Amino acid sequence: MKNLIIALFITLASFTAKAQEAYNGMWVNKKSSYIKTIIASEHKVLQVFNTSFDELRVIEETIVSQGTKGFVTKLHNKQNGYKVTIAYRIQENGTVLSSYYGDLNNEYIITKLQ
Repeated sequence: MKNLIIALFITLASFTAKAQEAYNGMWVNKKSSYIKTIIASEHKVLQVFNTSFDELRVIEETIVSQGTKGFVTKLHNKQNGYKVTIAYRIQENGTVLSSYYGDLNNEYIITKLQ
């Protein structure tokens, strides 16, 4: 029984690692000029930031929480006062659903740059 519990824990931990690592990369949304970069290790999302080459700006997101099915960040654009909370969830087709709450309330599908 003890070995079964240990095996179950290892299996669940490997699913979590692969789920977080799937976010690693650069992501785009057709309605924005920003490129979202997500840096993730095997165990968690480490950093999220948005880069606009049109506006020559980088806006970092603060990671608030992480789970096995996604993670949540806060974004504050000090230049215009824009504040949102963003929930991220990987979809079955490899895209990410990003749900915005705050100064913007909407959902966007972001796709990975190849």
